[in-house]
Amino acid sequence: MELRLAIVDDDITVRKILARIISEAAAGVVAVECGDGLEAQRILQDNPVDIALIDMLLPGQDGVELIKTLRTQTLTTSFIMISQVKNEPMITRAYESGIEFFIHKPINALEVVSVINRVKESRKLRQFMSLIYQATSHYSTLGDAPPQTGEGKHKAAVYRTFSDLGIIGETGANDIFLMTELIAANQRQGNEASYQLNELYGQLSQRQGLDAKTIEQRIRRAISKALQNLANLGAEDYYNEKFQNYSTSLFDFKEVRQEMSFINGKSNYRGKINVKKFIEGIMFAAKHTN
Repeated sequence: MELRLAIVDDDITVRKILARIISEAAAGVVAVECGDGLEAQRILQDNPVDIALIDMLLPGQDGVELIKTLRTQTLTTSFIMISQVKNEPMITRAYESGIEFFIHKPINALEVVSVINRVKESRKLRQFMSLIYQATSHYSTLGDAPPQTGEGKHKAAVYRTFSDLGIIGETGANDIFLMTELIAANQRQGNEASYQLNELYGQLSQRQGLDAKTIEQRIRRAISKALQNLANLGAEDYYNEKFQNYSTSLFDFKEVRQEMSFINGKSNYRGKINVKKFIEGIMFAAKHTN
């Protein structure tokens, strides 16, 4: 089945260029074209697409707010931001809203096709890992799980934790898993020395052909989402088993409480994340999962 795409840009020329590129590359079918942020929100809520290419600066509602709103609707849409903006804080804000890639204007056909193909592969991987998790959960319930290799057990355990945290659909979740693989590989080689996150971002950058900063932002966004979900869980039921298990092993508990205070309207400040603590906690949990 062909992927359904949406193009949201107030410049009709840009929309035509993107539609032509997608058509000529057989990258999918353009199901929605729109030039206004609020109108796009109404259309995409009623008619979700697989991939949405959205301009940052839109009339009615800007692209960042549009993506934030759509992501609260539990849509499975993957978002790509398109803009001529080069201001680093604004680009960071775009990644924090939930985009997977940022394409700079003027439009480059090769870049557009390459990014769409990468998003396709990312979606396939998330679907595949979701199926693996469902299968392992099913067998676990039956008490008759098929034998797994060490790597297979590690992957299943990591993604089970992602599912518990509600981030299995986040692009950054796969980046985190790949990072745990790099760390585990170093440990198997007897290299127990302290690692640097920047070095791991660099290795993932070379492996995936992406900018290291992009990978870091995706990872931080996924972890921030996990903190938010966990804090919501704790706010509803402080003695929830998942909250008790993960609130101290993956985060600094004072930051979880800070996030809970923010959610309850008692603070204007959110909790902070510690990437290294989260990743090491994920690895520890995976290692000690039966």
